[in-house]
Amino acid sequence: MSRHMSPSGRRSLVAAVVLSAILLTVLSVHALWAPWSGTSQPASADTPQGAATLTGGTAHDVVILTVSTPVTGTTAVDVRLVPRDGAATGGSSTVVTVSAVLPTAGHAVPGFTTAPVADNRYHVAGLPLMMPGRWEFVVAIEGDGRHNRLVFPLTIPR
Repeated sequence: MSRHMSPSGRRSLVAAVVLSAILLTVLSVHALWAPWSGTSQPASADTPQGAATLTGGTAHDVVILTVSTPVTGTTAVDVRLVPRDGAATGGSSTVVTVSAVLPTAGHAVPGFTTAPVADNRYHVAGLPLMMPGRWEFVVAIEGDGRHNRLVFPLTIPR
């Protein structure tokens, strides 16, 4: 046999369920809308103000990708290879390309071969990002026995 609840007990139960639902909704919206940009690094002296810096790695290198202006339009992109064993990386036979994909909209920017700058650093002057969304920057490293491909997700807000 079931017990009947009093009207005030029923109101308290409904209020608790509604508050729980509101809390879960707020937490879900925050988790979905909070831009996730990978592993962020503090800006260095040569990093432009407002740039996004993401870090990944391979067996040979720590790979640091810096997107100078993470908004729609054209942006400069820098890649730095930091050898894990302290040995020299890069060299004339290393080719680094950067491309970008926006899977949710079916957009893709073809691979741009970077220009070697110095000290294991590579640069692309203008990578076009045609609309906001969660882009995937793809860095490919070829040469010196390397055949690596890293994906860095970055939300472009506007």
